[in-house]
Amino acid sequence: MDITGKWKVAKVGVFDIDEGMQMKTLEQLMAMEDTEEILESKEMAKAIFLWVTAKTMQLRTIMPPEAIAEAKEAGEEIPFNKDGSVTIQRMPWKEENGTILYKMGDQGEIDGEEIDPWQAAEFDEDGVLIFGMLGFVKE
Repeated sequence: MDITGKWKVAKVGVFDIDEGMQMKTLEQLMAMEDTEEILESKEMAKAIFLWVTAKTMQLRTIMPPEAIAEAKEAGEEIPFNKDGSVTIQRMPWKEENGTILYKMGDQGEIDGEEIDPWQAAEFDEDGVLIFGMLGFVKE
């Protein structure tokens, strides 16, 4: 399976008091009432994407101009990518026996058993790549 390229947000995890954590499509999310949490989720869905190269998965964001100005005012260096985005997280990935695996930083032991830092990528019933609280589709 070729997963290289740009992946955009298609689903976002949203907490519902009655139903717990639910993955919502962007259409469902945009139709929800604007609470503080929902507004943050809407903004995040517009700004985050996944960039996959032959060796790494990169969770990237497009910073709003006001955040860039704030960072510069504070004297922070912003490591922009060529496309103007900023990498939030970078992980190696590989394919083994038809399964996409990505390497998280978790290493060590729990109860004497070694932690496997390689996590299997999960795809939901719609073919959306689930990565934490976000679901991505290839552009």
